[in-house]
Amino acid sequence: MNSLSSRRAPKQKAEDRRKNILSAASGVFAGASFAQADTGDLAKAAGIKPPALYRYFPTKRHLSLATLADAGPKLVDLWRRALSAAPDPASAIKDIGMAYYDHARSRSPTMRLWFQAVGEASDPEVRAVVAETLGKAVGLVQAVIEEGQRSGAFRRDMDPRTAAWEFMGIGFSMDLAHVLGFEQDLSRATVEEMGDRFIDSLRPARQYQEKEQPE
Repeated sequence: MNSLSSRRAPKQKAEDRRKNILSAASGVFAGASFAQADTGDLAKAAGIKPPALYRYFPTKRHLSLATLADAGPKLVDLWRRALSAAPDPASAIKDIGMAYYDHARSRSPTMRLWFQAVGEASDPEVRAVVAETLGKAVGLVQAVIEEGQRSGAFRRDMDPRTAAWEFMGIGFSMDLAHVLGFEQDLSRATVEEMGDRFIDSLRPARQYQEKEQPE
C-alpha cells in the first residue's frame, strides 16, 4: 500500500492538460507576438516540458491558432451573460460595454490576445478565427439593436449592422488605451458616459429631446 505508485498523484487527464496548456499559452501569446513567443516559455507556463507540449500541439502555429479558437467563445459568452440579465435593449447595450470594460481592467490576457491577433490578421488562418469571433460579437449587438427598433426604443431610420460596428469601435478604443497604457483616461465613469452617448444616438429624436429637458 506504501509503494511509490500508490503515493503518486493521479495523472492529469489529457483534455484537462490540453485546457491548461491553452490557458497558459493565452498569457504568453498576449504578451508577445507569435514570432516572439518562445516554445520553452509556452511549455514552462503550462508546467510541462517542451516535448510534452508537442504531444498536444504539433507546432507553435497549431497552438497559437488553437489558443485563439479557444478564447473566442469565452469572449462571446461574456457578452451573452451580460445580455441575459438586461431588462431592455438600452440596458443590454450598456451592460455589454461595461462587462467588456471590467474584463479588460481585470488584466485578463484575452483582450490583449485578441488585439495582438488583429495585428497578425494578414495570416489567412488567424484572420478567419478572429473574423468568426468578431462577427458573432457584432451579430449579438446587431440583434439587440434590432430588438430595440421593433419595440420603438431605438430609431428605425438607421442600419443596425452599422450601429453595431460603431459600438465595436468604442471597444477597440478601450483596447487601444489599455494596450498603450492610457488606462487613466478611461475611468469607469468615463466609459459609462461614452456608453450613454452611444445609446442616446440610437434613441428616436423625441425620446432624446425629452431626456435633455431640465427637471
